[in-house]
Amino acid sequence: MIEKYQRLFQLDVFHSYFQKGICRCLEFNAEAATEQLMKRFRFLIRKQINGIGFYVQGGQLTEALLSYIESSTGQDSFCFQIRSNNPDFNFFTELPPNWVGQLLYDSNNSTVVDQQIYLNQQLSGNAGTLCMGKVTLRFADILKFSDQTGFANFEIKYMARATQWQYFVINRSSVSYDGLSISGKGNIDFEGPENVQTAAGEAAILFSSGNNFIPLSEAGIHRFDLMNSPVSGDGTGLSPQIIIKGLPTPIPEWIGQVMDKTNGHLSSPMYVYL
Repeated sequence: MIEKYQRLFQLDVFHSYFQKGICRCLEFNAEAATEQLMKRFRFLIRKQINGIGFYVQGGQLTEALLSYIESSTGQDSFCFQIRSNNPDFNFFTELPPNWVGQLLYDSNNSTVVDQQIYLNQQLSGNAGTLCMGKVTLRFADILKFSDQTGFANFEIKYMARATQWQYFVINRSSVSYDGLSISGKGNIDFEGPENVQTAAGEAAILFSSGNNFIPLSEAGIHRFDLMNSPVSGDGTGLSPQIIIKGLPTPIPEWIGQVMDKTNGHLSSPMYVYL
């Protein structure tokens, strides 16, 4: 059936948290007024893994059709509610700490980069509905941004939340470690060790990424090892030993405030038991 239709616009969503940036956790559902237009003028939505395609019956002149719809109904846009099928979306997405509300996108507030139309994000304090946000695509912008293929291609981009990674190493074994450190590829150095107490009152050694705020990632891009550099009886340093290869990576919903005075950032605490 889709062959009898022509695409009016495409909406794609990308998120740096996911592998290859493909955001699979958002759904776009037509609002009631847009649903009525779809039934009356026989538009179709084709849901895709990271967005939607919106189609009109072939053979129609897009500009004339949209002009007629606006003059006969008073509607000048297609509107879609955004829903997430991942309850952790607000945790792993770069959003203001403790913010509650909706994410709003409107095609009249967009940025064009290399012929790609990015919808700019607006934060609303209204959290009174069941959806997490709304996308408004205006007829005038659909016509304005239609390319040589005859349709407009809009894009929404999200960034993964960057947090201060904290490893609390708790030694419950009978083995003593005197030269613990954290090592990994790249230029991320961890501060510590620092003797601290956990919230449960248990003694621990803390390693922190400090002012290096590391983006969360579904695929676990950043990997670190727990090392020990023992010292011999004569004070000579011995070769470092890997105590744990592949430390855990953050769980998105486990976030807290940073332990230093850096304002507005969150931490990802992780507990390592020896």
